[in-house]
Amino acid sequence: MRHLILAAMLAAIGSTGYATAATKPGKPAAAPKAPAVIDVKVRDFSGRFMDFYEAASRPMPVVPAAPAQPVPADGKQAAPATPPVPPVPVETEEERRWRFYKLGYDFAPLTGNDASRPLLNNAWPRYAAVVPQIKTGFDGVAAELSNLNENLGARIGVEKPLALRYITYVGLFDGKVWSELDGDRTNIYIPLEVSADTRALPLARILGRLMLDKTAVFGSQPRNLAELLIAEGVYAHILQEVAPGKPLESYLDLSAEQLAKAREARKADLKSIIDKLADGSMVPTYASEQIALTRYAGWQLVESFRKENVSYADLIRQKPTDLVKSCQVEMAKLILRAK
Repeated sequence: MRHLILAAMLAAIGSTGYATAATKPGKPAAAPKAPAVIDVKVRDFSGRFMDFYEAASRPMPVVPAAPAQPVPADGKQAAPATPPVPPVPVETEEERRWRFYKLGYDFAPLTGNDASRPLLNNAWPRYAAVVPQIKTGFDGVAAELSNLNENLGARIGVEKPLALRYITYVGLFDGKVWSELDGDRTNIYIPLEVSADTRALPLARILGRLMLDKTAVFGSQPRNLAELLIAEGVYAHILQEVAPGKPLESYLDLSAEQLAKAREARKADLKSIIDKLADGSMVPTYASEQIALTRYAGWQLVESFRKENVSYADLIRQKPTDLVKSCQVEMAKLILRAK
């Protein structure tokens, strides 16, 4: 296993051109503060995987045949001096591979024999084609991660420091990217066996959410419906910009059916939301259809602000009362344009 520790790897991801204390979307930007520092540590499991892979790829040992018993001159088989030793069961290639996996690697999002063993069997023939990229380990994804951090940070205007640990591993071709809090540092698990395009959106989701929660005036808890709409809309638009080429429902984290229903009810939904904005409704607990309504409405609202050159960084820094008023005005325009 190779273990690398890189401190303060990404020290300049901030952007210029956003307001830190604007009271109205579209107001000229104030001078930006110093960009945030991202303190990065790395743990790379590619070497450990390759040790397992190479051991499990070696030819199976050949079990020698039992020697033939000599036949006496008179043709009669002599009784053995000692009882015969029962044959030792021969391990199959799949059994040996699983044994090596459990002993030498055993690192996957899914745990337990029932979950991982059949997936490993299915993944095994596919590893040969991606061994070169696996061998590069973290070094092979460092530029990808640096660019993603820079692109996200520039759009959000990150000012507060972040502490991350990138853990690169070889999975089972399911493209699983996930995170967990480890003290004051967030661990992000990155699969090496899949393509950069497969990793792009899941990685952007995790890093984008971390940066938004650190930067927005409402943090991870929007205090009213306007802030919720802006949070959902900014998040989805940023994901589309840094990981392009996916259908809209992917950025909104909805099913295609949910998005289709939200589009059909667009005008009625916008009217119901603008009424809630006006009466100062707080953020309710949303059922699945209300989640779809809110995310799609937030997407449209932020899209409308962006057409007027309002930055994401400015939108997430508004005072609650100012944001409610601005959202009412912009949503009225959307209702007039809606069919």
